[in-house]
Amino acid sequence: MRCVQPGDPDYEADRRIANARFNYRPRYICYCDTPGDVPLALQKAKTEKLAIRIRSGGHHHEGMCSGDGVLMIDLSKLNTITLSGDRRSARIGVGAKLGDVYAALLASNRILPGGGCGDVRVGGLVQGGGWGLYARALGLTCDNVLGFRIFLASGEVRDVGADGAAPGTLFWAVCGGGGGNFGVVTEFEIKLAEVPSPFWQFTLTWDHAAWRQPVIEDWRANFPDADAGLTTFCRVSAVRSDDPPIIVAGNYLGDEARLVETLARLLPRTFLGCTQEISPVLAAAPEAAEASEATQPSDATTPLTPAARRAFHHPQYQPGPPRLAAGGMAAAVEGPPAQTCDGGYYPHKVSSCFPRSTFSAEGTRVITEFLDGQPAEPAARRYLSLHGLGGAVGNPQASRRSCYAFRDKAFMLQYQAWWGDPADKALEQRCLDWVRGFRLTLEHGGFTEGSFINFPDRDLPLVAYYGADNLKSLMQVKRQYDPGNLFGFPMGIPTQ
Repeated sequence: MRCVQPGDPDYEADRRIANARFNYRPRYICYCDTPGDVPLALQKAKTEKLAIRIRSGGHHHEGMCSGDGVLMIDLSKLNTITLSGDRRSARIGVGAKLGDVYAALLASNRILPGGGCGDVRVGGLVQGGGWGLYARALGLTCDNVLGFRIFLASGEVRDVGADGAAPGTLFWAVCGGGGGNFGVVTEFEIKLAEVPSPFWQFTLTWDHAAWRQPVIEDWRANFPDADAGLTTFCRVSAVRSDDPPIIVAGNYLGDEARLVETLARLLPRTFLGCTQEISPVLAAAPEAAEASEATQPSDATTPLTPAARRAFHHPQYQPGPPRLAAGGMAAAVEGPPAQTCDGGYYPHKVSSCFPRSTFSAEGTRVITEFLDGQPAEPAARRYLSLHGLGGAVGNPQASRRSCYAFRDKAFMLQYQAWWGDPADKALEQRCLDWVRGFRLTLEHGGFTEGSFINFPDRDLPLVAYYGADNLKSLMQVKRQYDPGNLFGFPMGIPTQ
């Protein structure tokens, strides 16, 4: 185990997390090279009476993977990917990058329902739930967990399987309860699926803001009833933005002709007004992996071809290629980020919610009026993403395996603001106000409720993420496995 502290040559670089809005200075950053290093880090924190934070990739939107004066347990080195002999499952270290996981699995003609950003690590994704563009066909990432290894506050290590999973169990709590609450998870075993064929990725773009309301309304009203092979997101951008005013994009597991017919049927008022981009998604040949079992560190994978990259990364999910400055360096911080899934460090604020049963055409009108009524912000990217749910996500039986509390929702809303310069506090405040104002406008209008712990907003109470009944059960699990609240943090599950 290597521990970095203030004054060490690597400290300033190592303490950075994805959201550059936060500038925390941990007391130690302890890199665990093997799972056996985890109890050593826990003991060091106990001995020196330091609060603990757990970092797999550093992508917590509210920066809860770090803090001032804390001992950070960094799990990024725990990144091995081991396929089972029959290739129906894989054991994946929590520090593995999602893009590397896809690369390793595609080589064996396998896939998992993960998220859309290749730099996100498996640990945070799975423990928060995990939405991605296979969700309606395969469920959330946490719905496909078969087991995990966890180090508890006592230092004990446990292998926890899905057998016997039920509300109030440790398995149920870890699968969707948010990372770092109950112990240090070092590895997940995850069920895999064969790469679907045929398999298409598409983007529909409307080039005028007048299309916003009818497109959102077509998407809201019709897409929840689509076949489960279609998973989409709808993104509407702030007025006078460089981004298209509205897009509908996603993945389709099926024939291209059926996809076009389905989109035309689901967008009856707006389909003819869009520009269409439809591309096949290709995977590596199945014969590329004949070994009964393959293990490799995720950073040893072969770079993905553009076609294979599309198997997990939709270019419009966080839009645009990275902007490059002279010499190939990342663009200067003055401008808004062109790509927020590239592993860079960008200040940002997100919030999320779900529609109430009363959400109707009036809700889409309110969304459109809010976007049209806000002043332009050239140095930021601001938008609302609506993520399609239903299908396998809506399976009520999954509630016995996962504490994700919104199985009955047809979609999710995510408010996002990203900007370039973390030192521009006036711009930061305007972006924070934009996100908060947008969320409260819909919430106070009676259109939305709840929130998704993978897209956390520190301004919301914990009950918004779990519901009252689930939060009560999660607190009981917390008292059972971490009675002293060793793993406590500001957005963590409390013991009382």
